[in-house]
Amino acid sequence: MECLDCGAWYLDPRPDVSALDVIYPPNYYTYVLESKSRGDIDLARRGLFSRLASRLFRQRIRPIAKYMKFTPDKTWLDIGCGNGAVLDSMRAEFGIVGTGIDFSEAAAQHCRRRGFAAHACRFEDFSPAAGETYDLLHSSHVIEHVESPLDYMRKAFELTKPGGLNVFITPNTATWEARLFGRHWGGLHVPRHWTLLNPQSAKRLGQRAGFEHLETCFSTNGTFWTWTFHSLSRPLLGQRVSDALFPADHRFIESNPWNIARIGAFTLVDMLNTAVLRQSSNMLCIFRRPEAS
Repeated sequence: MECLDCGAWYLDPRPDVSALDVIYPPNYYTYVLESKSRGDIDLARRGLFSRLASRLFRQRIRPIAKYMKFTPDKTWLDIGCGNGAVLDSMRAEFGIVGTGIDFSEAAAQHCRRRGFAAHACRFEDFSPAAGETYDLLHSSHVIEHVESPLDYMRKAFELTKPGGLNVFITPNTATWEARLFGRHWGGLHVPRHWTLLNPQSAKRLGQRAGFEHLETCFSTNGTFWTWTFHSLSRPLLGQRVSDALFPADHRFIESNPWNIARIGAFTLVDMLNTAVLRQSSNMLCIFRRPEAS
């Protein structure tokens, strides 16, 4: 469905919150390490996929660094931390030790084994220590999954220090891919994506919660392309071939030559998108809590 007021898309009907354990199984791709690592964090870090993700992280963090100087004394919360890869990258790059939140206990355990404090709960249910706030709240592909994006942003506002940043990465529906591929577009990710935004609806959402909008910028995301071609190819080639060429589950994060080549090719497409059209299906929205709030 589409909201005629703000342009946001929303899934209707959608699963009940009680079904989260079903639609996010233990092998959901953000919850697991590469299978070859067998739970070994150091071995997973050395994988090709992990190293590629680390390089892309540096590009993703660059726009945020325009508005905040990253020093080891900064406090930050990674919402939807998954297996802790972004927490790891922030520590390696800037010496900042953050805190993670994820719905999955297994994912939280991965983060703890990396040396971070991590809470296994929904962000909506998170209760920090009395008076605890953060310089930076960060989430990557979380807000489209939550029951109420506005409630999410209001809670984020409460946990952000005055002058601090709240940033989120989410799919952008205002793209030619979303229009061309329709129900096959990977950004839909039914039934897990409950609300999808465009730059204007995302800006409006943050402002309704009290934030000042600083910037919306765009980056690459080979995952959406993989899911798109999985959906397109499955009726033609069958499930087995489609899964092998464009795996839609945790197998697409394995460090094998085909996965790396495919993600690399799709990354180049998104880079061209961003260079020519000034946007892509992956948008980073940067908000600041006003000093006087």
